[in-house]
Amino acid sequence: MSDNIDTIIKKHLHRVAPEADLNQLQPDDELGPTLDLDSMDFYSMMVGISEELRIEIPEEEYGKLRTFNDIKNFLSKSAREV
Repeated sequence: MSDNIDTIIKKHLHRVAPEADLNQLQPDDELGPTLDLDSMDFYSMMVGISEELRIEIPEEEYGKLRTFNDIKNFLSKSAREV
């Protein structure tokens, strides 16, 4: 599941930041400043990930999900709870 989650996160990051070189992204880089994402980009990415994985990501959690690893860990934990 972990590789699948990585792929899905990267797919949705690419959708909102197509010019970004995701190969240069470090797992603990903050996504907003690193990829120049604004709040709408981030929201769109999170909704896409949520819909694809069918995992609810409450909006109040968004502020805690700043890095690739933050999102991956949240999704991995949520998938285990389903």
